[in-house]
Amino acid sequence: MQTDPEATVRELLAAQGIAPPDDEITAMAQSYPGLRASADALYLPEAEAYLPAFASPTVDLANFDLEAR
Repeated sequence: MQTDPEATVRELLAAQGIAPPDDEITAMAQSYPGLRASADALYLPEAEAYLPAFASPTVDLANFDLEAR
């Protein structure tokens, strides 16, 4: 699933009541995909042991077998 980094950054900031200028949002949006990938690489491998609570978007939860872990 491809998402728009600028829209994601705007939503995250709005959820916290933060409204920076557009040029700052653009700068944040440029670094967001790399930051998100780094965070996923750090936490998702370990968190997947606790599925379905911390499922990666690529995990097929409908066919996931918790007993197989």
